[in-house]
Amino acid sequence: HIVNRIMNLHAPEWSGEVRNITYSADGKSVSVVYRVTLYGTDAEIHRESTGTASTTEEGYGDPVQKAEAMAFRRACARFGLGLHLYHEDMV
Repeated sequence: HIVNRIMNLHAPEWSGEVRNITYSADGKSVSVVYRVTLYGTDAEIHRESTGTASTTEEGYGDPVQKAEAMAFRRACARFGLGLHLYHEDMV
C-alpha cells in the first residue's frame, strides 16, 4: 500500500497491468510479470518486473496475488520509487 500511495502522490497519471502469469512445471510456484506505466506530456515510460510466490505456502492472499504484489513493488522500484522500503534497517 505504501508504494501505491507514493505512485498516487508523485505520479498520479500511472497505470499498471499484469502482463503474464506462469505456473512452474511442478505447480509449486507461480510467477507474474507486471508493467507499470507513467504518462508524461509527450511520452509514456514503462517498467516491468516479476514476482514469484509458492503455491503451497498458506497465509494471507492467494499465490497469484502475492506474486503480483511483489512484481508491482519491483516494477516501481525500477523507477526509484519506494527504494527506502528495501533498506529500512539501514537507516
